[in-house]
Amino acid sequence: MGSQVASRQERAEPRLTRFHQRIAAEALTARGGGGASRLAPALAHAAVDLNPHQIEAAAFALDALPTGGALLADEVGLGKTVEAGIVLAQLAAEGKGRAVILVPASIRAQWRDELRQKFGLEAEVLDGDRVRERERQGLRTNPFDTGGLVIASHPFAAMRAAELERVRWDVAVIDEAHRLRNAYRKDHRTGQALRRALRRAPKLLLTATPLQNDLLELLGLAGFIDEALLGSEESFRLQYASSELTEDRAADLKARLSPVVVRTLRRQVKEYVKFTSRRSIVEDFAPTRAEQELYDRVSEYLRREDAQAIPPARRALLVLVYRKILASSSFALAATLDRLADGLERKVAGAECAAQADLALELEGFSEEVEELLDDGSAAARPRGQLALRRLNDELAELRACADLAHRITANAKGDALVRGLDRCFTVARACGWPEKAVVFTEFRRTQDYLRRLLEGRGHRVTCLSGDVAGADRRQALVEEFRGSSQILLMTEAGAEGLNLQFCNLVVNYDLPWNPQRVEQRIGRCHRYGQERDVLVLNFLNRQNAADARLFELLSQKLALFDGVFGSSDEILGALGSGIDFEKRVLDIYQSCRSPDEVERAFERLRDDLDGRIAARLAAARALLFERFDGEVRGKLRVAEQQAQAAVARREADEEAFLSAAFEGEAPAGASAEAPSPGPTGAARGRTRRARLVEAAAERVRARPQDAVSFLEIQGRALPAALGKLAGREGWWFAYRYSLEALVSEERVVHLVLWFDGERFHALAPEEAEAFAALPAGEGKGGPRGATASIGEAQEQALAALHARLLASVQERAGAAYDASRERWDRAVEDALAAPRRATDEARAAWARARETLAERSGLPLRDGRALLERAERDYRRRLEDLRALEATRYGEKDRAVAELKKRAEVRERRTLIATAYWRCE
Repeated sequence: MGSQVASRQERAEPRLTRFHQRIAAEALTARGGGGASRLAPALAHAAVDLNPHQIEAAAFALDALPTGGALLADEVGLGKTVEAGIVLAQLAAEGKGRAVILVPASIRAQWRDELRQKFGLEAEVLDGDRVRERERQGLRTNPFDTGGLVIASHPFAAMRAAELERVRWDVAVIDEAHRLRNAYRKDHRTGQALRRALRRAPKLLLTATPLQNDLLELLGLAGFIDEALLGSEESFRLQYASSELTEDRAADLKARLSPVVVRTLRRQVKEYVKFTSRRSIVEDFAPTRAEQELYDRVSEYLRREDAQAIPPARRALLVLVYRKILASSSFALAATLDRLADGLERKVAGAECAAQADLALELEGFSEEVEELLDDGSAAARPRGQLALRRLNDELAELRACADLAHRITANAKGDALVRGLDRCFTVARACGWPEKAVVFTEFRRTQDYLRRLLEGRGHRVTCLSGDVAGADRRQALVEEFRGSSQILLMTEAGAEGLNLQFCNLVVNYDLPWNPQRVEQRIGRCHRYGQERDVLVLNFLNRQNAADARLFELLSQKLALFDGVFGSSDEILGALGSGIDFEKRVLDIYQSCRSPDEVERAFERLRDDLDGRIAARLAAARALLFERFDGEVRGKLRVAEQQAQAAVARREADEEAFLSAAFEGEAPAGASAEAPSPGPTGAARGRTRRARLVEAAAERVRARPQDAVSFLEIQGRALPAALGKLAGREGWWFAYRYSLEALVSEERVVHLVLWFDGERFHALAPEEAEAFAALPAGEGKGGPRGATASIGEAQEQALAALHARLLASVQERAGAAYDASRERWDRAVEDALAAPRRATDEARAAWARARETLAERSGLPLRDGRALLERAERDYRRRLEDLRALEATRYGEKDRAVAELKKRAEVRERRTLIATAYWRCE
């Protein structure tokens, strides 16, 4: 059908005949299929570039959904959200529009807006406040059961897992899936709840870091897709995680993952996707005498293990945070010292030191540290009596003196450096024609307040975003305010995740995180796919501080965070794990090293250790498991791009011709109201409108009366060489719509064309029939002239052959999916039984040794030898009995799963004759 319409467009033929319109109505609304051609409807109506790696990933995911789903693991900045959007758009085009999208709370609005702007998909954002308000109004329906797309955070979905489970989802998308990498553990409540709730739904997991700290993380992610994929925790540990991952083991693990994981690296697509560079700018500053005195005094206080104002159970976490506050601003530090002193004063007065009300403000953005840096509370006993009271009073006086000093400081040297640095960068921006906009990151709210006063006092328009901004819509509104009217977006760490800020190309690290992954995340808000300008990264450095200087050198040179095309590689960031251990090492240096030489030696040891970790087992595992040969990737991507472009071009030509003919020059209903506005959003609305118009045209064509037989005139001069035999001939054309449902499903319009040779009818081969359907044709008059023979036998034989061919194609695809799923279950069962079988064999061997010991009458007393023999036999028989019970259980589970798979793999078919024509070729 596609080439039929395209051909007519190229030749400027008259509008499609009513017969061709009826075929087009079915062809353009058919669902399913495989490969890039299946994506044509989604791609033709989406406001996205046709990037070949995204097309390949989306096609891969669609093929994987019937057997559990897929993990899309492209490197940062390659558009995994777009890949998921293509899948969602295509499923919606196929009538499968029930989807749940689970994301970090901070990016819910971003997902909603991208789906609307790029794919014309409307999604409802769920959050606790909105749902509770509905319930207060008496609307106690399942919030997930909207009949369409819903977006929610991971924790919200986990809290309402029972309601989530009750919806029959066409697909569940989980963004930032690495957050659930420990879901294999029974104590991981969010992961366990979501696995249970979504166990029947096909899933699409998105993460740039599928492997961070431990191979077991692969088990956690794979279990979401299919619990049979990598087996149980025990069997996985035994096979892959108990010793060094050899090449053979890695190859085996890769083979098990390859049907569900697709990963593309940035260097593999650099000829298709153009990334701009990032450039580092350093603004030096020197603290004033008062600032340096404050830094030294507080630094020494934090080094004291017996500081009474810091709770021992949280000492590691709080010292880390206080160190960062110390480097941030005197304004944030003054409030912190006041709080510590107030708490200690209450303790002196006999109250418990529970001045934690303000602590949440300081810990905003440190959720990973809060989770991982909790001490065991086994600190040395606190001193008691008069000595304790004297020490408490001395420490209180020290804290009050430091707080007073902090309050007397009215300006910060680093704040002045920020003003200078922004002026310098905005000068560069004006010279290059770039927008004079900057995203400024600080880790603390009180520093944010200070910077806002400072920058607004210098005439800058400032927008602030922090963790207390409630709701996805409010966050997005602040981003739009920055896009439209503000010069500077001041963000705390809570704003770093998930926002797309490609319209800005200046990133300012006012406070430089010690965690390299957070630095990369910040820069990635602006330096990502779609950024058209080089990105400037402005950092501030006090070179008089040896630790600050060496840390910046490590981040900028060893980890390459601030310069180049890609920034730090996923391999390096993955070797750092969550980055918390790196932060702990840096904290230890600040705490323990006083002289520049000590700092130098400590950072040298850290650098050497980092070299070792980057080259260690997990780095090798990443390469073995997830990287493909560049040549192979480039070749596949070229083919994917060519196929997609051709399919989309055909689709667009088909739709244009069909709409023109179906509406016969009249404006479709609602066309003027939905005219697209300029810009990306308008383009998306225009393209989405096209999809709705195609549906409306199809309904219109189906609803109108249709002749039982149409008569067509085909021009002989238009015949290609392969169809030259049809010149001067006539015959019948039957168009059928086939629907085939199995593990993989497909709807297709097929053509059965019969031609008369003067004696009897012959059927064109399927390829010839497709070419025939592309020929220009007009309305004809009259019926058969000389073709009086019966068509019954020829039609019956051709239809049987056509049916067999279609059925075989779908059966082959469904059979491949069934075989792959069965193989997963076979492997999973054998994996689960491997350890019990080994234990049973060892118990049998122990029994055999006990018999030998008794028979040899060794030095062991006869009574003891018999007792040993009896215990060994009991142990062996118990293990054997347990093994047989476990085998029965595991094989029973497999049999039930395979029976269900077999049932789903059976092809259910439906055939409908949609149009009949008698043709004559003159």
